[in-house]
Amino acid sequence: MTKKILLFSVCIFLGLFVSAQKIYVWCPPETELSSPNDKLKGININVVISDTRVITDTTKIECNSQDLVDIIANTVVSTYPSAIINILDSSKYHQDSEKNKITIKIAISAYHSASGTDVSTAIGNPGGNFNWGILPKNKWNSVAGFHVVIDDFRTDEHKTLTRNIANIVSRPNIGGSLTAKKALYEAYREANKELLYFIETTIK
Repeated sequence: MTKKILLFSVCIFLGLFVSAQKIYVWCPPETELSSPNDKLKGININVVISDTRVITDTTKIECNSQDLVDIIANTVVSTYPSAIINILDSSKYHQDSEKNKITIKIAISAYHSASGTDVSTAIGNPGGNFNWGILPKNKWNSVAGFHVVIDDFRTDEHKTLTRNIANIVSRPNIGGSLTAKKALYEAYREANKELLYFIETTIK
């Protein structure tokens, strides 16, 4: 009887441990766009997006990789309606940038939530030096981050600028996954703002 109780207790502990390892992902809501503008008007831009996150357990994933890539791509296109934007397939991310154009490469390093430091297990390494700061224990941690490369090949003077964007929102472990979801949306919103700001202030 004692052995059965011990075995049962171990199973409960392992179940809780596995549950704590879960990575949660929800598709971000549509970005609120400002009034139509002429930013980047007439500029020919290639955009290629690659997902570098490391997510092995997909049981809590409600937004797959392609969905997230499409949402980011649509946000860039709709934010700059006056630009000539061509969305490239993710398989072309590591190819050389096209001459006579600007190429924006966006690597998704993070977009997910988890309890405590478990969130770090899914963060990708697309390049650059990311600083995620301290990941609090016993809290929901939601992270959103991009490694962005802008290749300007419009002239013989090839220019390349990069930016690492890392945003983390931590909330107390109350409210269940709803708390994590709201925190993830907040982290994404801030990371997305920084992404768009980098694009429009870099490309002239």
